[in-house]
Amino acid sequence: MKSFQTLVIEPFREDIAAWEQHAWPIGRGPVRTGLALLRFNGLRATLIQRLAFWACSNNVPFVPTILTQANVTLHGIEIPSSLSIGPGLYMPHTVGSVVTALRIGRDVTIQGGVTIGMRNVADFPAIEDGVEIGTGARVLGPLTLGAGCKIGANAVVMADVPPGCTAVGVPARILHRCPEMHETAPGDGPPAPCAHPAKPPG
Repeated sequence: MKSFQTLVIEPFREDIAAWEQHAWPIGRGPVRTGLALLRFNGLRATLIQRLAFWACSNNVPFVPTILTQANVTLHGIEIPSSLSIGPGLYMPHTVGSVVTALRIGRDVTIQGGVTIGMRNVADFPAIEDGVEIGTGARVLGPLTLGAGCKIGANAVVMADVPPGCTAVGVPARILHRCPEMHETAPGDGPPAPCAHPAKPPG
């Protein structure tokens, strides 16, 4: 059995730290965490997805689907239980988002109303460490968002974005390049994906 500590508790601690870095003073301890979960939809949705991923990775029957559907019902967001997400996810708004990626790295920010998924065939984007995806953006198809890149609000991305670059517009174009980001050291990255293929919930 894959460790609950490794797949849920440790990455969720870093998720809380990411929220605190964005000026949300959550604090430590079960009471403070519980209050934050009651208050913040995005933090609660993140915990539910991590629980679903743990259940999926350990082939627990029914639970991944139940938790995935709970996220749809409670928070208006679709995230498949098979999706591997690195620690430090900051997802402040959830309603209207679909997040179906090949993988998501650590310290990623996903704003509200975002669609991440396939185009014409079942190939999905890979999102590397430190990526920021703005409100209403669309990231579609078998592409890679390089480490540290930024996707502007309402951009439609259908091709690779190099590390450290900023992409805006419809279709998205590279607005800014950050040369020092083009050589990045590999981080810990997210855990290995669940054995089940990435697919929309249901």
